[in-house]
Amino acid sequence: MSDRCERPVRRPVTILDVARAAGVSKTTVSRYLSGQVHLLSDDARHRIERAVEELGYRPNQMARGLKRGRSGLVGMVVADISNPFTVDVLRGVEDECKSRGMNVLLCNTNNDQAQEREYIEMLQAHRIDGLIIHTTGLNNAFLRELAHQDIPVVLLDRKVPALPFDTVCVDNRQATRAALMHLLDQGFGPIAWFTEPIDGVSSRKERLETFRKVMEHHAGIPEPLIYEVPARMPSTVEGPLKNFLSTATGSRPAVCCANAVVALRVVHALSKLGMDVPRDVGMVMFDNPDWAALVFGGITVVEQPTYAMGVTAMRRVWERMQGQARLPASLIELPARLIIRRSSVR
Repeated sequence: MSDRCERPVRRPVTILDVARAAGVSKTTVSRYLSGQVHLLSDDARHRIERAVEELGYRPNQMARGLKRGRSGLVGMVVADISNPFTVDVLRGVEDECKSRGMNVLLCNTNNDQAQEREYIEMLQAHRIDGLIIHTTGLNNAFLRELAHQDIPVVLLDRKVPALPFDTVCVDNRQATRAALMHLLDQGFGPIAWFTEPIDGVSSRKERLETFRKVMEHHAGIPEPLIYEVPARMPSTVEGPLKNFLSTATGSRPAVCCANAVVALRVVHALSKLGMDVPRDVGMVMFDNPDWAALVFGGITVVEQPTYAMGVTAMRRVWERMQGQARLPASLIELPARLIIRRSSVR
Protein backbone atom coordinates (compact mmCIF):
# COMPACT_ATOMS: atom_id res chain seq x y z
CA MET A 1 0.00 0.00 0.00
CA SER A 2 1.10 3.55 -0.63
CA ASP A 3 1.85 5.72 2.39
CA ARG A 4 0.50 8.72 0.57
CA CYS A 5 -3.00 9.88 1.33
CA GLU A 6 -4.75 10.71 -1.89
CA ARG A 7 -6.84 13.85 -1.76
CA PRO A 8 -10.43 13.44 -2.80
CA VAL A 9 -11.24 15.08 -6.14
CA ARG A 10 -13.41 18.09 -5.49
CA ARG A 11 -16.67 18.03 -7.42
CA PRO A 12 -17.33 21.20 -9.43
CA VAL A 13 -19.91 23.49 -7.87
CA THR A 14 -23.16 23.44 -9.84
CA ILE A 15 -26.07 25.81 -10.22
CA LEU A 16 -28.09 23.38 -8.08
CA ASP A 17 -25.58 23.76 -5.24
CA VAL A 18 -25.98 27.52 -5.41
CA ALA A 19 -29.77 27.22 -5.40
CA ARG A 20 -29.74 24.97 -2.32
CA ALA A 21 -27.33 27.23 -0.43
CA ALA A 22 -29.38 30.32 -1.26
CA GLY A 23 -32.71 28.64 -0.58
CA VAL A 24 -34.12 29.44 -4.00
CA SER A 25 -34.96 27.52 -7.18
CA LYS A 26 -32.58 26.76 -10.05
CA THR A 27 -34.71 29.02 -12.25
CA THR A 28 -34.14 31.93 -9.87
CA VAL A 29 -30.38 31.36 -9.93
CA SER A 30 -30.46 31.12 -13.75
CA ARG A 31 -32.24 34.47 -13.93
CA TYR A 32 -29.60 35.99 -11.69
CA LEU A 33 -26.73 34.60 -13.79
CA SER A 34 -28.29 35.75 -17.06
CA GLY A 35 -28.59 39.32 -15.76
CA GLN A 36 -32.36 39.34 -15.16
CA VAL A 37 -31.91 40.70 -11.64
CA HIS A 38 -34.90 43.01 -12.06
CA LEU A 39 -37.10 39.91 -11.77
CA LEU A 40 -35.69 39.05 -8.33
CA SER A 41 -36.37 40.42 -4.89
CA ASP A 42 -33.49 42.15 -3.12
CA ASP A 43 -33.43 39.38 -0.52
CA ALA A 44 -33.14 36.59 -3.15
CA ARG A 45 -30.44 38.49 -5.03
CA HIS A 46 -28.34 39.02 -1.89
CA ARG A 47 -28.66 35.36 -0.89
CA ILE A 48 -27.58 34.20 -4.35
CA GLU A 49 -24.63 36.61 -4.37
CA ARG A 50 -23.52 35.30 -0.98
CA ALA A 51 -23.87 31.65 -2.05
CA VAL A 52 -21.93 32.23 -5.28
CA GLU A 53 -19.09 33.87 -3.35
CA GLU A 54 -18.95 31.30 -0.53
CA LEU A 55 -19.09 28.30 -2.87
CA GLY A 56 -16.71 29.81 -5.42
CA TYR A 57 -19.15 29.09 -8.23
CA ARG A 58 -17.93 29.79 -11.75
CA PRO A 59 -20.50 29.41 -14.55
CA ASN A 60 -19.56 27.27 -17.53
CA GLN A 61 -19.55 29.92 -20.25
CA MET A 62 -19.22 27.34 -23.03
CA ALA A 63 -22.29 25.41 -21.88
CA ARG A 64 -24.30 28.59 -21.41
CA GLY A 65 -23.34 29.75 -24.88
CA LEU A 66 -24.29 26.49 -26.53
CA LYS A 67 -27.74 26.68 -24.93
CA ARG A 68 -28.17 30.00 -26.73
CA GLY A 69 -26.83 28.45 -29.93
CA ARG A 70 -23.39 30.10 -29.55
CA SER A 71 -20.01 28.95 -28.31
CA GLY A 72 -18.62 32.36 -27.35
CA LEU A 73 -15.55 31.63 -29.49
CA VAL A 74 -14.09 33.49 -32.46
CA GLY A 75 -11.45 31.81 -34.59
CA MET A 76 -8.50 33.84 -35.85
CA VAL A 77 -6.25 32.31 -38.51
CA VAL A 78 -3.05 34.27 -39.18
CA ALA A 79 -0.36 33.79 -41.81
CA ASP A 80 2.67 34.64 -39.65
CA ILE A 81 2.50 35.01 -35.87
CA SER A 82 6.14 36.19 -35.73
CA ASN A 83 5.31 39.34 -37.70
CA PRO A 84 4.83 42.38 -35.39
CA PHE A 85 1.88 43.36 -37.58
CA THR A 86 0.05 40.20 -36.56
CA VAL A 87 0.68 40.68 -32.84
CA ASP A 88 -0.79 44.20 -32.82
CA VAL A 89 -3.85 43.13 -34.83
CA LEU A 90 -4.41 40.24 -32.42
CA ARG A 91 -4.43 42.66 -29.49
CA GLY A 92 -7.24 44.60 -31.12
CA VAL A 93 -9.27 41.46 -31.84
CA GLU A 94 -8.75 40.13 -28.33
CA ASP A 95 -9.71 43.36 -26.56
CA GLU A 96 -12.86 43.72 -28.63
CA CYS A 97 -13.73 40.07 -27.97
CA LYS A 98 -13.40 40.58 -24.22
CA SER A 99 -15.71 43.58 -24.35
CA ARG A 100 -18.31 41.30 -25.99
CA GLY A 101 -17.82 38.47 -23.49
CA MET A 102 -16.12 36.26 -26.09
CA ASN A 103 -12.78 34.52 -26.49
CA VAL A 104 -10.29 34.03 -29.34
CA LEU A 105 -8.89 30.76 -30.66
CA LEU A 106 -5.67 31.66 -32.50
CA CYS A 107 -4.09 29.51 -35.24
CA ASN A 108 -0.84 30.28 -37.10
CA THR A 109 -0.50 28.81 -40.61
CA ASN A 110 3.04 30.02 -41.34
CA ASN A 111 1.73 30.87 -44.83
CA ASP A 112 1.05 27.17 -45.49
CA GLN A 113 -1.99 26.34 -47.62
CA ALA A 114 -2.65 22.90 -46.11
CA GLN A 115 -2.22 24.18 -42.56
CA GLU A 116 -4.69 26.99 -43.20
CA ARG A 117 -7.37 24.58 -44.36
CA GLU A 118 -6.71 22.15 -41.51
CA TYR A 119 -7.03 24.88 -38.90
CA ILE A 120 -10.26 26.25 -40.33
CA GLU A 121 -11.79 22.77 -40.31
CA MET A 122 -10.70 22.37 -36.69
CA LEU A 123 -12.25 25.70 -35.73
CA GLN A 124 -15.51 24.72 -37.41
CA ALA A 125 -15.54 21.58 -35.25
CA HIS A 126 -15.33 23.85 -32.20
CA ARG A 127 -18.55 25.57 -33.35
CA ILE A 128 -16.98 29.03 -33.52
CA ASP A 129 -19.30 32.03 -33.80
CA GLY A 130 -17.10 33.92 -36.24
CA LEU A 131 -13.85 33.68 -38.19
CA ILE A 132 -11.16 36.26 -38.92
CA ILE A 133 -8.64 35.16 -41.56
CA HIS A 134 -5.28 36.59 -42.62
CA THR A 135 -5.39 34.24 -45.57
CA THR A 136 -2.65 32.71 -47.66
CA GLY A 137 -4.88 33.34 -50.70
CA LEU A 138 -4.42 29.72 -51.78
CA ASN A 139 -7.65 28.20 -50.44
CA ASN A 140 -10.23 30.35 -52.21
CA ALA A 141 -12.45 27.49 -53.38
CA PHE A 142 -12.51 26.02 -49.89
CA LEU A 143 -13.16 29.38 -48.24
CA ARG A 144 -15.98 30.14 -50.66
CA GLU A 145 -17.88 27.20 -49.15
CA LEU A 146 -17.97 29.06 -45.83
CA ALA A 147 -20.28 31.62 -47.43
CA HIS A 148 -23.04 29.00 -47.42
CA GLN A 149 -22.71 28.47 -43.68
CA ASP A 150 -23.87 30.61 -40.77
CA ILE A 151 -20.37 31.63 -39.66
CA PRO A 152 -19.51 35.32 -40.21
CA VAL A 153 -16.12 35.56 -41.95
CA VAL A 154 -13.92 38.68 -42.14
CA LEU A 155 -10.73 38.81 -44.21
CA LEU A 156 -7.83 40.74 -42.73
CA ASP A 157 -5.17 42.75 -44.60
CA ARG A 158 -5.34 40.69 -47.80
CA LYS A 159 -8.10 41.24 -50.35
CA VAL A 160 -9.58 38.31 -52.25
CA PRO A 161 -12.27 39.74 -54.60
CA ALA A 162 -13.47 36.24 -55.44
CA LEU A 163 -14.63 35.72 -51.85
CA PRO A 164 -17.93 37.27 -50.65
CA PHE A 165 -16.62 38.38 -47.25
CA ASP A 166 -16.00 41.67 -45.48
CA THR A 167 -12.38 42.79 -45.69
CA VAL A 168 -10.51 45.06 -43.28
CA CYS A 169 -7.15 46.40 -44.46
CA VAL A 170 -4.94 49.45 -44.68
CA ASP A 171 -5.16 51.89 -47.59
CA ASN A 172 -1.94 50.62 -49.19
CA ARG A 173 -1.95 53.06 -52.10
CA GLN A 174 -2.27 56.10 -49.83
CA ALA A 175 0.40 54.77 -47.48
CA THR A 176 2.94 53.91 -50.18
CA ARG A 177 2.45 57.18 -52.01
CA ALA A 178 3.00 59.19 -48.81
CA ALA A 179 6.29 57.41 -48.07
CA LEU A 180 7.67 57.78 -51.58
CA MET A 181 6.66 61.42 -52.01
CA HIS A 182 8.42 62.20 -48.73
CA LEU A 183 11.66 60.59 -49.99
CA LEU A 184 11.44 62.42 -53.31
CA ASP A 185 10.73 65.75 -51.59
CA GLN A 186 13.86 65.19 -49.47
CA GLY A 187 15.92 64.80 -52.65
CA PHE A 188 16.49 61.06 -52.45
CA GLY A 189 16.99 58.98 -55.57
CA PRO A 190 17.27 56.40 -56.90
CA ILE A 191 14.86 54.55 -54.63
CA ALA A 192 14.83 50.75 -54.35
CA TRP A 193 11.81 48.72 -53.26
CA PHE A 194 12.53 45.70 -51.06
CA THR A 195 9.67 43.27 -50.50
CA GLU A 196 8.97 39.65 -49.70
CA PRO A 197 7.96 37.63 -52.79
CA ILE A 198 4.62 38.98 -54.03
CA ASP A 199 3.01 35.52 -54.44
CA GLY A 200 -0.36 37.07 -55.25
CA VAL A 201 -0.67 38.76 -51.83
CA SER A 202 -2.89 41.81 -52.42
CA SER A 203 -1.19 44.14 -49.93
CA ARG A 204 2.25 43.48 -51.48
CA LYS A 205 0.82 43.88 -55.00
CA GLU A 206 -0.86 47.20 -54.21
CA ARG A 207 2.28 48.64 -52.63
CA LEU A 208 4.44 47.50 -55.53
CA GLU A 209 2.01 48.84 -58.17
CA THR A 210 1.91 52.21 -56.39
CA PHE A 211 5.72 52.26 -56.23
CA ARG A 212 5.91 51.71 -59.98
CA LYS A 213 3.39 54.48 -60.72
CA VAL A 214 5.00 57.05 -58.40
CA MET A 215 8.48 56.35 -59.74
CA GLU A 216 7.34 56.66 -63.35
CA HIS A 217 5.14 59.73 -62.90
CA HIS A 218 7.18 61.76 -60.42
CA ALA A 219 10.73 60.51 -61.00
CA GLY A 220 10.53 59.66 -64.70
CA ILE A 221 11.75 56.10 -64.07
CA PRO A 222 9.75 53.58 -66.16
CA GLU A 223 11.68 50.57 -64.79
CA PRO A 224 12.14 51.13 -61.04
CA LEU A 225 14.43 49.01 -58.89
CA ILE A 226 12.50 46.16 -57.29
CA TYR A 227 13.98 43.40 -55.16
CA GLU A 228 11.86 40.46 -54.04
CA VAL A 229 13.72 38.72 -51.22
CA PRO A 230 12.76 35.76 -49.01
CA ALA A 231 13.17 37.65 -45.75
CA ARG A 232 13.36 34.45 -43.68
CA MET A 233 16.81 33.93 -45.22
CA PRO A 234 18.93 36.94 -44.11
CA SER A 235 21.80 36.20 -46.49
CA THR A 236 19.56 36.78 -49.51
CA VAL A 237 19.15 40.49 -48.68
CA GLU A 238 22.79 41.54 -48.52
CA GLY A 239 23.60 40.74 -52.17
CA PRO A 240 20.76 42.74 -53.79
CA LEU A 241 21.32 45.63 -51.39
CA LYS A 242 25.03 45.75 -52.15
CA ASN A 243 24.28 45.64 -55.87
CA PHE A 244 21.81 48.53 -55.60
CA LEU A 245 24.20 50.73 -53.63
CA SER A 246 27.08 50.04 -56.03
CA THR A 247 25.03 51.37 -58.96
CA ALA A 248 23.89 54.45 -57.06
CA THR A 249 27.26 56.13 -56.46
CA GLY A 250 27.25 59.89 -56.74
CA SER A 251 23.55 60.14 -55.88
CA ARG A 252 21.37 60.01 -52.76
CA PRO A 253 19.94 56.47 -52.78
CA ALA A 254 17.15 55.32 -50.51
CA VAL A 255 15.56 52.01 -49.62
CA CYS A 256 11.85 51.51 -49.02
CA CYS A 257 10.92 48.27 -47.22
CA ALA A 258 7.45 46.77 -47.65
CA ASN A 259 7.21 45.45 -44.09
CA ALA A 260 9.11 45.14 -40.81
CA VAL A 261 10.33 41.61 -41.56
CA VAL A 262 12.18 42.79 -44.67
CA ALA A 263 13.29 46.02 -42.97
CA LEU A 264 15.04 44.18 -40.16
CA ARG A 265 17.09 42.19 -42.69
CA VAL A 266 17.95 45.39 -44.55
CA VAL A 267 19.09 47.02 -41.29
CA HIS A 268 21.41 44.10 -40.59
CA ALA A 269 22.80 44.24 -44.13
CA LEU A 270 23.37 48.02 -44.04
CA SER A 271 25.21 47.70 -40.73
CA LYS A 272 27.36 44.88 -42.08
CA LEU A 273 28.21 46.95 -45.15
CA GLY A 274 29.18 49.91 -42.95
CA MET A 275 26.56 52.23 -44.43
CA ASP A 276 25.66 55.43 -42.60
CA VAL A 277 21.95 56.27 -42.56
CA PRO A 278 20.91 58.78 -43.83
CA ARG A 279 24.27 60.13 -45.08
CA ASP A 280 25.00 57.17 -47.39
CA VAL A 281 21.46 55.91 -47.90
CA GLY A 282 17.97 56.94 -46.80
CA MET A 283 15.42 54.49 -45.46
CA VAL A 284 11.65 54.21 -44.99
CA MET A 285 9.75 51.12 -43.88
CA PHE A 286 6.21 49.85 -43.42
CA ASP A 287 5.20 48.98 -39.83
CA ASN A 288 6.39 50.58 -36.62
CA PRO A 289 8.01 48.01 -34.30
CA ASP A 290 9.67 49.33 -31.14
CA TRP A 291 13.17 48.94 -32.55
CA ALA A 292 12.47 51.27 -35.49
CA ALA A 293 12.75 54.35 -33.27
CA LEU A 294 16.14 53.21 -31.94
CA VAL A 295 18.05 52.17 -35.07
CA PHE A 296 20.05 54.75 -37.10
CA GLY A 297 18.73 57.49 -34.82
CA GLY A 298 15.18 56.55 -35.81
CA ILE A 299 13.78 55.04 -39.01
CA THR A 300 10.93 56.80 -40.82
CA VAL A 301 7.93 54.48 -40.83
CA VAL A 302 4.51 54.02 -42.38
CA GLU A 303 2.58 53.11 -39.26
CA GLN A 304 -0.36 50.87 -40.07
CA PRO A 305 -3.44 51.12 -37.82
CA THR A 306 -2.92 47.51 -36.75
CA TYR A 307 -4.76 47.63 -33.44
CA ALA A 308 -7.70 49.46 -35.04
CA MET A 309 -7.76 46.85 -37.82
CA GLY A 310 -8.18 44.11 -35.23
CA VAL A 311 -10.93 45.99 -33.41
CA THR A 312 -12.72 46.78 -36.67
CA ALA A 313 -12.54 43.17 -37.89
CA MET A 314 -14.01 41.83 -34.65
CA ARG A 315 -16.74 44.49 -34.62
CA ARG A 316 -17.68 43.45 -38.14
CA VAL A 317 -17.93 39.83 -37.03
CA TRP A 318 -20.14 40.92 -34.14
CA GLU A 319 -22.40 42.98 -36.39
CA ARG A 320 -22.86 39.98 -38.68
CA MET A 321 -23.71 37.85 -35.65
CA GLN A 322 -26.41 40.34 -34.68
CA GLY A 323 -28.38 39.85 -37.88
CA GLN A 324 -26.54 41.65 -40.67
CA ALA A 325 -25.51 38.40 -42.37
CA ARG A 326 -27.45 39.14 -45.56
CA LEU A 327 -25.96 42.57 -46.21
CA PRO A 328 -23.43 42.83 -49.09
CA ALA A 329 -19.78 42.35 -48.19
CA SER A 330 -17.91 45.58 -47.53
CA LEU A 331 -14.31 46.74 -47.97
CA ILE A 332 -13.01 48.78 -45.03
CA GLU A 333 -9.69 50.54 -45.74
CA LEU A 334 -8.09 52.39 -42.84
CA PRO A 335 -5.53 55.20 -43.38
CA ALA A 336 -1.88 54.77 -42.38
CA ARG A 337 0.32 57.42 -40.75
CA LEU A 338 3.76 58.55 -41.91
CA ILE A 339 6.12 59.14 -38.96
CA ILE A 340 9.20 61.03 -40.12
CA ARG A 341 12.48 60.32 -38.34
CA ARG A 342 16.18 60.84 -38.98
CA SER A 343 16.63 58.04 -41.58
CA SER A 344 14.90 60.02 -44.34
CA VAL A 345 15.73 63.62 -43.51
CA ARG A 346 18.53 65.45 -45.31
